[in-house]
Order: sequence, then C-alpha cells, then structure tokens
Amino acid sequence: MTDPEIRHLLFARLAKRKSFLESQLCEEVPIQNGLTRADVVFCGKRLECFEIKSHRDTLKRLFSQGWQYEQSFDRVTLVCATKHLNKAFGIIPKWWGVLEVSGSGQLETVRNAQANPYVNVSGMADLLENQHAREILQQFGITTGIKRMHHEQLRKTIAENLTLSQLRDATKNALTQRQLSRWRPSEQVA
Repeated sequence: MTDPEIRHLLFARLAKRKSFLESQLCEEVPIQNGLTRADVVFCGKRLECFEIKSHRDTLKRLFSQGWQYEQSFDRVTLVCATKHLNKAFGIIPKWWGVLEVSGSGQLETVRNAQANPYVNVSGMADLLENQHAREILQQFGITTGIKRMHHEQLRKTIAENLTLSQLRDATKNALTQRQLSRWRPSEQVA
C-alpha cells in the first residue's frame, strides 16, 4: 500500500472516535521550521502524532524523527507495513503505539500508544511557525521584542512563560488553522 492509501485507512479509523472532526487532522506538520515532518497529527484532547512507514519506506530516519516526536507530542503511533515491525521494535520506545498495515490492507493494533513521559513546552513550541508563536505570545500578553525574535528565541520565550496545557490548546488551534491552506498527501489517492 502507498502512503496516501495508508492515510485513508488511518483517517477512517480516527473518524470512528466520538469527538472526531475532520478539521482536527493535520498532514505533513513541520517541526523545527521543517527540519522534520510529522506525517499525520490528530488535534483532539491531546496532540497525537502518526508516523507512516509504507512497504516502500525504510526506517533510516525513524530514530531521529522519534527524538523530535517525543519532545513535541502527547502520544505517538507508528503505522507501518508488516515488514518493518521487528526492526521498528528495536528503535521506538515502549510507550509508542504501533498499527500494522497488513498485506490485505487492514490496520491492526499491535500496541496502543501510552502517554508520552517526555513531552515538554519547548518541544511542543517547535511545532509552531514563527508567526503563530508570536501570536500565541501576544495572546498571553508577551509583546516585548517578539517581532525581531527568530525561532529559537520564540521557543525559549514560550517555554519560560507558558504551561504545557496552555501551549497545547494554542498549538492545536494554530495547527488546524494552518492546515486549511496546506497540500494534503491524502488527496493524491487515485
């Protein structure tokens, strides 16, 4: 199965959640100004990342991606082809969830995601584009010098002034607003 086909399976699964709204699904979410991208993010009560590894993919970048994900998201789930399972378990932490994409085109739960013990304000701030980071700081009354701040300075200022709960809510809003104008790989399925 291709990445867009797997996304459709994942979206159908997420759509079964009671509080599901399509606007809560974000694709290709840049982290650290685009250094890494999260394939799918679900902005519900928590920020949940879904990393897709199709049959055609490799796991070469999974370790470095995982480090960033563990700083930024409340839960992380690997959605992968059967051929990647054994190797993936040697790379990902035990709190990550795993969904297997079977040869018959089904998503099977191998392991449910648990709460991420490492998520932090600084890492979650890395999900924000500079414009959104400035807007969030302004919402919390922090305006001094923010127009001239670069990404690292904005991230540090957010970490010094906001709680994880405050940032989570603001980040969910920023991601869903930003998603409305982005290209979506799931739209590429023929």
